Amino acid sequence: MEGVISRRWQWKSLRRGSQKKLVSVTNNPRSDIGNFSLRLAREGDWVKIVSINGGKGFHDRLAGMGLHVGAEVHVLRNSMNGKLLLGHEGTRLFLGGGMAHKIQVVVIKGGEK
Repeated sequence: MEGVISRRWQWKSLRRGSQKKLVSVTNNPRSDIGNFSLRLAREGDWVKIVSINGGKGFHDRLAGMGLHVGAEVHVLRNSMNGKLLLGHEGTRLFLGGGMAHKIQVVVIKGGEK
């Protein structure tokens, strides 16, 4: 019984170890790739949506908010632990972290920070 418990623990540790985050070579991970997740955008950045990774329901929900491929949005607040506050065409929108992670963007104009 003791061997079974230790094998189970080793399996969990291997599984957790396989989900390592990518490490950036530079100090600015956003410059390493052309597009990145909206979740990584800094406060004050103007970004352009390049692609949306989701199903039809997700596309429809974003389209209802006016967000589509080619739309330019302003990241007003990104505390990196919850919702993102975006500005788009005179409106303010909140997106959850999961939704923001599915949206790929490119920086048009960087923020002051």
